[in-house]
Parts: sequence; structure tokens; C-alpha cells
Amino acid sequence: MEVTFPTSTPSQEGIDPAIVLDLLDAIDAHPDMEPHGLIVQRGGRRVLEAHWRPHRAGQPRLVYSLSKSFTGAALGLAVGDGLLSLDDPVLEHLPEAGDGVDERTARMRIRHIASMASGHQEETLLHAFLADPDDLVGAFLRLPPEHEPGTWFAYNQPPVLALATVLQRLTGRRLVEQLRDRVLHPLGIGDLRWYQYRPGVDLGFSGVYTDLDAVARFGQFHLDDGCIDGRRVLPEGWVAEASRPQIDNPREPQPDWSRGYGFQFWMCRHGYRGDGAFGQYMVVLPEQDTVVAFFSTTEPMQPFLDLLWDLLVPAVERGCDPDPDGDRAVAERVAGLRLPTAADRTGTAAAGTGAAPAGGRFVRAEHGSGHHTITEVLVEDGRLHLHEGDQVLQVPLAGDWVDVADHPIAASAAVGDDGALTVDLAMLATPHRLELTTDPATGTFRALWPLPPLFGLGLEAELGRMRPPST
Repeated sequence: MEVTFPTSTPSQEGIDPAIVLDLLDAIDAHPDMEPHGLIVQRGGRRVLEAHWRPHRAGQPRLVYSLSKSFTGAALGLAVGDGLLSLDDPVLEHLPEAGDGVDERTARMRIRHIASMASGHQEETLLHAFLADPDDLVGAFLRLPPEHEPGTWFAYNQPPVLALATVLQRLTGRRLVEQLRDRVLHPLGIGDLRWYQYRPGVDLGFSGVYTDLDAVARFGQFHLDDGCIDGRRVLPEGWVAEASRPQIDNPREPQPDWSRGYGFQFWMCRHGYRGDGAFGQYMVVLPEQDTVVAFFSTTEPMQPFLDLLWDLLVPAVERGCDPDPDGDRAVAERVAGLRLPTAADRTGTAAAGTGAAPAGGRFVRAEHGSGHHTITEVLVEDGRLHLHEGDQVLQVPLAGDWVDVADHPIAASAAVGDDGALTVDLAMLATPHRLELTTDPATGTFRALWPLPPLFGLGLEAELGRMRPPST
């Protein structure tokens, strides 16, 4: 079901278009930020939707830990349905893990695993995996908390998987199924898929694949207090509880990571947010009646929020008169957004405009090639053939961004004077990009991720399999 989201322009909703242009310029110019998409909504209307080619509207992609906020909504539904209480002991719902657990674990409540307050000193994912890779939830519950539950913040994945397991056990349905009929489809979110930890159990703490439009709509749903078209979906008071600090976290070093954590939401200097690794954001600003959704490849995640606080929030609060010329300037700027191609990035000639690339087979260089599964490459007939075991990915060689057939991948290529080929591969179903370079002198290639993916959190290692799950 397609539900059209109301649209407007920045100035019609009181946002100075000049500030919107400044925001786009600042994002483009930031050295640590590779932007992919940005949506701003004010007063329930979409005033800006921007995508940096080759990224585009409608492309489902892994949002990493922004997935947690969808798990939080499923918890809200369950609480509203009377299936559980936030003060239920966790072991009441997972009794098979109860024998011999620590006394603090026995006192752990649903509210604790929903708010990063299980009492563990630090992230437990690796410890749980090493203890029992086939049962992360059981292994987590057998790890004694160093602190009393509810007294210590630690950003931690297994508690969220435990929460997801409880919710799926209570309902007999996957998280994505719990949300689809009551939240996603009524919001107009038609494509949200969730990587399964095991059959029938969605990963919970990561693994959601969806597009930027869905993230913006989900943010609006929370700004509207869990209501859709005036109809209450989440129980009254749930959003207020989820979006206020349930646990303090003053030890976190960044200003927008040290203001407390709610139920699967981070608190901010303005409003609250869900976010995911490498710069996936859903920012909800109740005082400004504004929602911001942003996809990117970004390692330090604080700078984007700083730009919102320095530019967008003051502009919203200041207001402005209608400015049709300014709105047209924003639309023109948005229409021309594009990520740098391989030629832009390296300062060499775009493929097809200068020297021809050296052809033939290239083997993986012994050093200087990062974590990927490409075993060899073949340059032939205007294509780069990437070999991953028995699979071959055929990449067209073009200067501008072009799509790879049958895969959510886009590529751009450049050629040096010596015939060395550089190909940038944007993995459109993820935040990631791979940079591959051939060396004709040695017959080798190197390929590196500027920011390596978190393989194993709903993301396959092979490039050809970096796509959303089928369901």
C-alpha cells in the first residue's frame, strides 16, 4: 500500500532556504562524511528530500543499530497489548536460562534489557559468542553482571536480542510481522526486511533493511506520539517513556551520547534519536516539530548532529517568510547532488576519456588489501570481472556512476597514465564503498573499504551477496 507523504517547501514551513543550502554545503564539505540521503520534515510535511547519486530513493539498505528503534516499537505494542510488563523478570519469559544464573541476572527486568541497563560493565557480544555461538541469549544470561541491573549503562547487543526473543516468543511472530500490519503498512512503509538470527527470530539489535523514506515516516510516527492519522497505535504515554532517559550515561565522551538512553533511543541535546553504525540517523525533535533522516558513511557520528544543532535547529526556531526563489534554489541544488566518482577522488582520467586500462588477470596483492572475498579480477571488453570463489561479478567500466546488473551495486572507474584501473564500488544495500586498484607492473590488485563493514550483523562478506534478505 502506497501512502503519499504530504510535501511542502522549506520556506513554506518556516525554514530559511539559505540555511538548508548551507546545511547541504556543510555536509558535502565535511571530510569525514560521505552523504547518501537526507530527509527533513516539519509540521508533518516533507520539506526536503535529497539523495546523492548513485544512492537513490526507494533502495532498501542495512541501517545497523537503527534497527533497535523498530524493536522498541514492537515492545511498545506488546506492553499495550498486556503481553508483558516492563517490570517482568527477564527469566520469567526465558525460564530455560534460569538454572544457576547470577543473583543480579535473576533480578534483571524487561526495562533493563530494553534500556542498555542490564548491569554488565561493557558490551557482551563477543563474550557471549565465544561462550556459545549457537545461543547468544543463553550465553548472555549466564554472564554475571558486574553491577546491579538498572544502575549502569553499557551499549550492549545481546540484551536487545534477548528482548527480541521474548517478544517473538510471546506473539509467535517475527518482529517484522508484528510491526507490518499495525505500524509499517499504515505508515506507508512497504518494504522493510529483517535479517534473522535464526529462523523465525529477527536479530533485534541490527539487521533491518529499509529505505530513507521509511526511516522518516517512522520518525514522524514517534513525533506524532505513536499515532497514525489520529488513531492511537502505541499505548498512550509510551513514546514519552521511550524517549526520556531510563538510564544515565555520563561516561560517554560525545555530548549527544552522554545525555541518557531510553527504550532503544538515544537522548540528544535536542530531542532524541535512533542511529546506526557509520552514520544512519533518525532524529526526532518534538520542540521543533521536526524529523530528520540521514543515510551516510560516517565514522565520527557527532559532526552530523553538530550541523543540525548549529544550522537547522536555529533556522527552525527563527522562522522565515515564504521565499519561492530560495526554495527553487534548494530544489536545483538537490537535483545535482552526486558523490565523487573514482576520477574525482583520485584526480585521474574517467574511464573512457583517456588511456585505456591495462587488460588481463590480476591476483590479490599480498599486502595492502583489506577484508573482502575477491580472489582475482579480470579486465576485459570494458568490464571488470570480480571473482569470488565460483561466482563472478561483472562491473561495467564507466567514468560516471553506473549500475551493476542484477546487484544493488553502482560503480565508477578511472584510469591512470600507466593503465592502472581504479574502480569505486558503492554497495547500495549498505552504507559501504569498496575501492579497488589494479597494478599493471605487478599484475596484482588491492581493494580496501574506507570504512570496513561489520560482517556478521546481517551483512554477508561477499560483494555479490550484499543485498537485503528476501523476507
